[in-house]
Amino acid sequence: MTKNLLFIASLAFAMTNAQTTVISENFDTFSALSGQGWTALNKSNPLGSTTTGVWRQGPADHIGPQSGDDTSYAFCNYSSATGTGTISNWLITPVVNLRNGDVISFYTMSGGEPGTYPDRLELRLSTAATTTLPSGTGASGATNLGSFTTLALTVNADLTATGYPFSYTKYDYTVSGLTGDVASRIAFRYYVTGGGTTGDFSDNIGVDTFSVTRPVMAVSDLSKSKLSVYPNPTSDYLKINSSEKVLTAEVFDVTGKNIPVKYDGTSLDVRSLPKGAYLVKLKFGAEVNVQKFIKE
Repeated sequence: MTKNLLFIASLAFAMTNAQTTVISENFDTFSALSGQGWTALNKSNPLGSTTTGVWRQGPADHIGPQSGDDTSYAFCNYSSATGTGTISNWLITPVVNLRNGDVISFYTMSGGEPGTYPDRLELRLSTAATTTLPSGTGASGATNLGSFTTLALTVNADLTATGYPFSYTKYDYTVSGLTGDVASRIAFRYYVTGGGTTGDFSDNIGVDTFSVTRPVMAVSDLSKSKLSVYPNPTSDYLKINSSEKVLTAEVFDVTGKNIPVKYDGTSLDVRSLPKGAYLVKLKFGAEVNVQKFIKE
């Protein structure tokens, strides 16, 4: 009996703590990003090199990747600005539907020497219905945020000599403050004041293993979704009441075995089940919820 209860607890935990991937990018082929809706914009002032001063495929002889082949990472450096100026170099995702609880993750590191030329990176969000990209030239270009007014996090906000990690470090940001699914874009902004080819700040950075993941519906979300299964215990039919359409409903016994039962879209026919404890797995699109019920 103890093993059975442990199974129920572990299966429910696994189901309610799983996640789905909304978007991911390992930067294996940087040249393919534009065809996938990514945008690279260098709005630094004075504007730097159009070849080496842009977000680009990681050079094999520089930082290297967090994972993958030698060039499998995104790279940006001090050549973004000519002379000494303000670096504002953007790498922007395609439109992504974000919701509260989504987790934005990435790895980054500086390829410079500690104590020499500090780097800084911002993660910004635009949740405008029609995303406005940063635009303009000169000083307005370097300071203009477009609709990317939400600063999610900053790596080395104070531009200190040792504030940017010198080995790949993971950063996470959990989305909040939204109402429902919101069409958004996510931006990496290499932002360094006093940077450039002759500046006292800015060296080179790598970004790798970017993703947005979404936890599946957890038990704590049940009241929000107005989901319930009843009557519980039941001797014949287990009815499902949900504010969202249930796509599939599966029943598991305490050994983890999937038991076929008839589901008509509103209830499960459990008359043939032996008495005991069971789990019903309910799927809503990419989200899954697990409920325990008793057959008597």
